[in-house]
Amino acid sequence: MWLLTRKPRVRSLGVENPDQRQRSERKRRREPGGTSQARQTQRIKKRQFTQLRGWKGWSFMLDGKDVAPAIIGAATHEGTGRKRGPVPKRRYQKGSFQVQNGKAYTLFYRDVEKSDRTITTERTRQLIGDLSAMSERAARREHDLFMANVNRRRGSVPSPIKGETFRDAVDAWKKDVAPQLSPATVRQRESYLRIHILPAFAKSATHALDVRALQRFATSLQNNLSPKTIVNVLETVFAVLRYAKRSGMRTEMVSFRDLTLRAAETPERPYFTSAQVKQIVRAAKEPYKTMFALASLMGARAGELLALTVPDLDFERKTIRVNKSADDRTRVVRQPKTKKSVAQLPMPSSLEALLRNFLKHHWIENPGKLLFPAPRKEGFAYSRNNVVRSGLKPILRKLGIPDENVGLHAFRHGLATELAESEPITVLQAQMRHADVRTTLKVYAHVIPQSQRNSMERIAERSIGTNVPNGTKSIA
Repeated sequence: MWLLTRKPRVRSLGVENPDQRQRSERKRRREPGGTSQARQTQRIKKRQFTQLRGWKGWSFMLDGKDVAPAIIGAATHEGTGRKRGPVPKRRYQKGSFQVQNGKAYTLFYRDVEKSDRTITTERTRQLIGDLSAMSERAARREHDLFMANVNRRRGSVPSPIKGETFRDAVDAWKKDVAPQLSPATVRQRESYLRIHILPAFAKSATHALDVRALQRFATSLQNNLSPKTIVNVLETVFAVLRYAKRSGMRTEMVSFRDLTLRAAETPERPYFTSAQVKQIVRAAKEPYKTMFALASLMGARAGELLALTVPDLDFERKTIRVNKSADDRTRVVRQPKTKKSVAQLPMPSSLEALLRNFLKHHWIENPGKLLFPAPRKEGFAYSRNNVVRSGLKPILRKLGIPDENVGLHAFRHGLATELAESEPITVLQAQMRHADVRTTLKVYAHVIPQSQRNSMERIAERSIGTNVPNGTKSIA
């Protein structure tokens, strides 16, 4: 039995004074169901320990013998005697915006190194400006910019508000925006999100994805991904952040202009010349003959070509309507790539004759009126991979035309190359149906128009003449 004694009287640790007993009774009455014996014993022990910590000059007795009281050590280690100082605050700071005597100030914490080389934090006030020369809204904007720089220098990351993590923004984008995009685009962006983006930013706040964070992210990808893929990954991040901002979430607006990226090398795109197209169409059998002729004269994308229906052919106006596209994987027919892709394209006379002959002798009736229905899967269009593997590649090998990395897009690129060499850029853009002329110029910039060659020949003739010497004599 433990006893706590102080001469000349002995006090038992288990005795409650009247006030404590009354408080215990009142608390017991408030608790539903009364108090169990175990809970009451636990409260007594806790009260005894609290009393022991506060009493001084008392001796402890165990079975009538005096014993030395135990000493409770400090929770933190005292260290090796080296001065450590207070631990600097590393939390993300919003700062405090204050106005005093017509002037705006920012109050924040900064790291300070003392004379003994310990680091502590101190509260600092920074003058923003005089409100007689600037508005309060402008002062608050300067306050936010200043605090962003303070947190960036301290390495602090803003804590995400509930519902405003990047994963939350991605979930909202998948639910609200992704169903409006083409399946191919959604598959590509979901792949980038799963493999590259979410492992890096899933738990980050949306407003933490600033220039510095995205620049570091882009730099970390350059060892494993091509420059073009890095651009596609960043565009996926920007698409999610744009929708997050429209949804009211806090974001840092970052664009490609703010980042330094490695220049992408434009690969040489394979294309068919006019002579090669003529050979391919002559050697192909139906339905590939008509399919390749349409691809070479329309410049349509593979999905747009395979989604054509008989009602899209207007023989009176001699036009072909492009307003849908077949997905490469699922072959589900839906809207084309962009709004600009919807167009009425001209039907040349030679193509009209070929289409009439195809509809009369080779076209197979089907419920969807597809121009090129799949032979063994009713209601679906041809698969692009099957067309390339079974229809195009055998012909290219037979004719001796290189077939590496060549597909149906080579017909589109061949038409664009021929138009760029002889026709105005407006005609090329209208036939290719690019939403932005810059896309046309970027993709087909390698094509040097014949008009440009003729102009340079005339300028060269005027500048240096036609008789160019084979060598020059050095002047002493």
